[in-house]
Amino acid sequence: MTVKQTRVENQAVNAEGSPLMDLQAIEARFDGLADITDRVAMVNTPYDVDLDAAIDEMHAFIDEATGWNPNHMTEDALKFYLSHMSFHREIVAEIIAEARRVLLDERRDQVKRLVQYHKQFTRWLAALEKRYAA
Repeated sequence: MTVKQTRVENQAVNAEGSPLMDLQAIEARFDGLADITDRVAMVNTPYDVDLDAAIDEMHAFIDEATGWNPNHMTEDALKFYLSHMSFHREIVAEIIAEARRVLLDERRDQVKRLVQYHKQFTRWLAALEKRYAA
């Protein structure tokens, strides 16, 4: 990790003295992402579901998660964060690939939204991985 970590009263802090997010805090925040992604994956089914709301919810979650400062995470939390973000990238890519195979015309606009989302997310994650991944 690029940030010097110390412990103050059993709480990890970074070089600036800010408390670090630990593994439990990151895990708790990621608990809902699988449910959100499952709803987004419904783009590949003929079932009546509010896909726009599911995609908006995924955007909101990731917008929040991309705002978390990796310099304010413990080493274990950072590894978990990077791993989950990488996994999310792959899951969304699989959803898009399946959508292209299924080709549901009524879902075309949502698939386009997912493709744009995935491109932006992949660029952001590549930069983050370049900076922090071992």
